[in-house]
Amino acid sequence: MDYFIIKLSKKMLFAAMAVFLFAAAVFAQDDVYLSLSATGKRSDIAVESFTTPFNTADDMKYAQLLKEVIENDLVLCRYFNVITGDPEKKVPFDMRMLFWEKKGASVLLTAAAKVKTEQITLEVKLYDAVSKEIIWQQVYKNETINYRWLAHEISDEIVRRFTGENGIARSKIAFINNNTRFKELYVIDYDGHNLRRLTKDNKLNVLPRWSPNGEQIIYTSYLYNNPDLFALNLVKNRRSIISKYQGLNAAGSYSPDGKRILLTLSRGKYPNLYLISESGEIIRRMTDGSYIDTSPSFAPNGQEIVFISDRPGFPQLYIMNIDGGNVRRLTTNDFCDSPAWSPRGDKIVFTMRQQKGNYDLFVYDLPTSKITRLTSNQRNNENPTWSPDGRFVAFSSSRSGRSEIYIMAIDGSGTRKLAEIPGSSFTPSWSPNLTY
Repeated sequence: MDYFIIKLSKKMLFAAMAVFLFAAAVFAQDDVYLSLSATGKRSDIAVESFTTPFNTADDMKYAQLLKEVIENDLVLCRYFNVITGDPEKKVPFDMRMLFWEKKGASVLLTAAAKVKTEQITLEVKLYDAVSKEIIWQQVYKNETINYRWLAHEISDEIVRRFTGENGIARSKIAFINNNTRFKELYVIDYDGHNLRRLTKDNKLNVLPRWSPNGEQIIYTSYLYNNPDLFALNLVKNRRSIISKYQGLNAAGSYSPDGKRILLTLSRGKYPNLYLISESGEIIRRMTDGSYIDTSPSFAPNGQEIVFISDRPGFPQLYIMNIDGGNVRRLTTNDFCDSPAWSPRGDKIVFTMRQQKGNYDLFVYDLPTSKITRLTSNQRNNENPTWSPDGRFVAFSSSRSGRSEIYIMAIDGSGTRKLAEIPGSSFTPSWSPNLTY
């Protein structure tokens, strides 16, 4: 957990806070768009084996790899039913289209792959299975080492063509893992591939948070034996220290414009919320009282925040305006933690402790004040983070006997483990859609 209450004397409060916070946790005019059913029904898309004009070993290898990644992306986005199973070879075009139409496909994706000097060229076409007309076609190029990125780029464009919204295949998830016996910062693709360790500090690092442009991650680290706030720029491969006040500098939340950061500082008797610039200067103290305020998250409009406070005697959800006014409590039943405001602005996902002592995920719907439970009877489920499109959450769960990262749809369905990663993994943070 990154939050719980310990009954201690005021003199011991700072020390307790340090312990519990860190113990664990624009479109072209000729674009053609398709539409999904208003009832939410998935569209049936056929993905035919990608062709290789020259049939070299590399051509065939990458044609298959690209097809597999794109198919997986289309399944994971949950907008499509993916139909596979090719017609017989050298079947005339009209017969191929009839084959797919009979299998229930509404659209057909084809592609032709060529590899030359470590460079992939992939010509992609999307057909209407009934009219047999090309809906969209485009040529993509990238280096072979980046074939997964190329595939994700195509998947995201297909999602955009159907929904008008950006896909999430080029997003990543940052998290903390202890496989080295220390808690280090890692990053992985949204589909569980390309795991990469970002820190080798042999120290305690916690609570990563992505910047809105996806170029850097802030996190709290004991690198210099004080819980300081660091920023790791992934584009420039450079790390800097943002906030190093004596005591707690707990990573919180970037403002939507990326120019401000909310965090918890223990500058007074009690840890409170502060608003700082991206370079670390204090702009304003947000809360001031004899209670603990932590885990802030910006609303997408940048004008409100949600946070955790123990002012009623136990940690609860609160919302306030960015100027510090209009503080109000969101009614819940038990100890709450780790709120995250949805990218669409209408929901807050959070953790709440249950009667048996386990923590589960819940969603607070702001327009209706309705609370929906997402997990149940699967040990502890904590630290939820939203996908860029607001349709999924990633979270840590101990359901397997150790803390691992899982992803589920916002209605609680379709839960999948992110990847098989040695050690225990904590506090995921989902990136925006990336461009690098």
